[in-house]
Amino acid sequence: MAFSSKRGRPRKPPAVLDLGTPELRLKHAVGLTAEPIDLCLARKLIDEAQHWCALHLRWLHTLRYGAPPLTTRYTDRGGSPPVCDDATWRAGREQEYADAVTLLRTHRCERPVIRLAIFNEAPPFLDLALCKRAWGDASLARRLDAQRRELDEGLALLSRHWRRETVS
Repeated sequence: MAFSSKRGRPRKPPAVLDLGTPELRLKHAVGLTAEPIDLCLARKLIDEAQHWCALHLRWLHTLRYGAPPLTTRYTDRGGSPPVCDDATWRAGREQEYADAVTLLRTHRCERPVIRLAIFNEAPPFLDLALCKRAWGDASLARRLDAQRRELDEGLALLSRHWRRETVS
């Protein structure tokens, strides 16, 4: 029986360095640069597939109408602008966007998904002070829960819709 050549302690993975300015590094550490959709993922309100669907919907909207608020989050995760502007490819993406918005409209989930995914508006249930007030106010708690369920339903619809397209 031969000895293994991999003896000793396993190597530690290299630390990921934040190459931003000192002010930006501080904001990253505190979490001020996180987008609302990223906060929803970090707080486990949505899953990875729903997060990807929200970013994909934003990318499709950007192709169709231009960039709403500028962000680099989507390109960090593998999305990239088209290499060539092919008319048939672009028509396909515009149809994909139209299908997604129609699906959300038919299930009455368009407004919260569009606000969060495209326009980066934080939903009320992400506000910790408002959530603390909801502990004593049952009607506020019901409204926040209904808004969260509506957003979750819309992103789940998109997730099922796009999973079917990519698997088929």
